[in-house]
Amino acid sequence: MARPSYGWVVIGLWLASTLTGFVVVYNIGILMPSIAEDLGLSPGQQGLLGSAAFWGNVALTIPLGWWTSRFSPKAVIASTLALGTALVFLQGWSPAFVVLLMGRLGFGVALLAMEPPGAALIHQWFPPHRIVFVNSIANAMFGITMGLGLMATPLILAALGGDWRTVLYVSGAVYALLTVAWLALGRERGAGRARRAPGSAEPSAAPAHDRASLWRTLTHRDLLLASTGMAGAVLAWSAFLSFFPTLMLERHGVSLAWSGGLLALNLAVGGVSGLVMAHFATRTRVLSPVLVALGIAMTAGYAAMTLTGDLRLLVVFAAVSGLSGAYFPLLYSAAFQLRGVPSYRIPVAVAAIMTAVSLGTVCGPMLVGYLQEAMGELRAPLMVASAAGLVLVPVGALINLGSPAPAEGPGT
Repeated sequence: MARPSYGWVVIGLWLASTLTGFVVVYNIGILMPSIAEDLGLSPGQQGLLGSAAFWGNVALTIPLGWWTSRFSPKAVIASTLALGTALVFLQGWSPAFVVLLMGRLGFGVALLAMEPPGAALIHQWFPPHRIVFVNSIANAMFGITMGLGLMATPLILAALGGDWRTVLYVSGAVYALLTVAWLALGRERGAGRARRAPGSAEPSAAPAHDRASLWRTLTHRDLLLASTGMAGAVLAWSAFLSFFPTLMLERHGVSLAWSGGLLALNLAVGGVSGLVMAHFATRTRVLSPVLVALGIAMTAGYAAMTLTGDLRLLVVFAAVSGLSGAYFPLLYSAAFQLRGVPSYRIPVAVAAIMTAVSLGTVCGPMLVGYLQEAMGELRAPLMVASAAGLVLVPVGALINLGSPAPAEGPGT
């Protein structure tokens, strides 16, 4: 049996795999001008391409969460990594828009399928009182990894002469290496035997006939609120990630390298903010005013970023909107803190939240793309999308999460 501290190796490798996948998904905004020129895409098609990675997940994430919870988390993650590698290479090869669209759709399903087994591994390796901290670390790593990816993508693209296909081939090679690393180093703790949640008499493996707890989980008031907050906030964020570089390039002549750097700053500040806010919320049990403030900062910061091409101001506005990134670990951790929900339903609760993430990611780029076609310009659609962050205000006022369980169970 591996030491409890080995959990950081397991979760770290899982995070590296998922975050690399998200870089592949979200660097589409940097690659979009090259793709659009190569394939002759309209603004509406660009919006479809920006959201395609999350279409299938709106319908499939919850069923996948329920289904994959019946299998070994290590095996599920290994399978989705292998499938994802093949789909990244397919995107790079794509001879036509529809092939690229389908490749991104399939890759998105494979990527999101890794979230529920990842949640199960977190539950295996860490006690409940550490879960908000682990998720805040994950959020910080997301900010760092995405930031580095967004900064590196335009440089790699320029070094390759604007060849977006080779950028994807390089990404596919990295994903293949991560697949091999996971097969070698991925571990489960307590696999093959029923484990009980701390302070509970319920086994961690779901009874086949237990449909009532599934329904109670999916209709839990706080899970619905957390999912609503996620959908709105991610809608605003994904819209900016897909179209902000294009706005800056076309309206203000700001290079893709600078746009990537601003988005990287936004994500890095969000990662640090998530660590600080998660620590504050865990210690004080004060969540509502934090989420309200984050919603206001998100909308104000993103709206301001559309109004200027002054790099000094853009740095300030990117940092302000970046503070709002703390919403993610706070709302994601709701899946682990639902009162009255058994531990074996945690993967399903995580799947529900990730469905909301997918919904927001689908709606954001599509909304902006089609509004741009209708309005003939890009700034106003991005301002409309930024207003979606205000959904965190009522969510923050109404949500009432349970306190983390006492420090029992798996060791740290």
